[in-house]
Amino acid sequence: MDFMFIIFFTCAVFIIFLLIRWHFERYEIDNLERRAVLITGCDSGFGRALAVRCAEKGMPVFAACVRTESIDELKELSKNCTTPIDAFIMDVTSDQSVSKAKKYLESRTAKFGGLHGLVNNAGILGREFFDDFLTVDDYKEVAEVNAWGVIRVTQAMKPLVKQVRGRIVTITSICSRLGIMGIGPYTTAKFAITGYCDVIRRELRLFGVSVHVLEPGFFKTPLTDTENIDKQLETLYDSCPEDAKREYGAEFFIEMRKKTSWMLSCISSDRIDYVTNTYLHALTAVYPRSRYQVGWDSKLIFIPLAMLPTAIQDLIIRLVVTWTGIPTPRVLQKKIN
Repeated sequence: MDFMFIIFFTCAVFIIFLLIRWHFERYEIDNLERRAVLITGCDSGFGRALAVRCAEKGMPVFAACVRTESIDELKELSKNCTTPIDAFIMDVTSDQSVSKAKKYLESRTAKFGGLHGLVNNAGILGREFFDDFLTVDDYKEVAEVNAWGVIRVTQAMKPLVKQVRGRIVTITSICSRLGIMGIGPYTTAKFAITGYCDVIRRELRLFGVSVHVLEPGFFKTPLTDTENIDKQLETLYDSCPEDAKREYGAEFFIEMRKKTSWMLSCISSDRIDYVTNTYLHALTAVYPRSRYQVGWDSKLIFIPLAMLPTAIQDLIIRLVVTWTGIPTPRVLQKKIN
């Protein structure tokens, strides 16, 4: 009887907590027309969609892109929005480019007092496969955008955010909670930037600046486009070390390409509005969360799995590997036979 009471009481407290959180999270800040936001990675995907959503709500939007064509495209998209999108070129991997963008934003945001929101959205997937096929440069390439790029932009724009006690919102990934086979460079960079956000969240609280992290699962964006990934894997195999080719075999690589495309098509959601809505909440809610999980796979699979002891995580992943039929490297097949 006591055990059932404890279960009932725990469930009741949890439900009450969810209801209270839901109630307070509905409140939105005012004066959105004076809440300037900088969004990186607006050439496509989440960044572009968020820029349009913010402009529709009347927020002054500064959209950082890497392609000049994206500037005209965003201007066209914002024609029917409450406010136009101010798109410009900024390469997050370049100190000079970020410094130039900072000077531009200092003059453009002066009338708003500074930046209400900095959204670190820019990111790349890079060359991803088993570590034996990769080089240190593959890791550096991804980290330069997904980790150092975030730090570079944040450090440059922080003074503008501090001026209005604003917010810094950064997209990480469920890969920052759980190491996933075959996504080493991406996972490593996301782990790094999650740690960085935890640090600055505590440091910047002193200045009234809040820091927020999004941990989305898999969504259908250019990063997870199966055709692009398949072409990338083909190029990777052609340039990988000969030792890896001999150890794994061509059959392993071909089969893994098929498995990767199949898994991404099964698990990736086309509801990118889930991510943009979460971004928007982090920027405009009176009571935003420090950390958001986005997508059914993030909430129901990866985050719960990440909370388990490492030994149990590894056991479950081994079972999934067996169930999905991931191939065995050629050198191990010989040992088994």
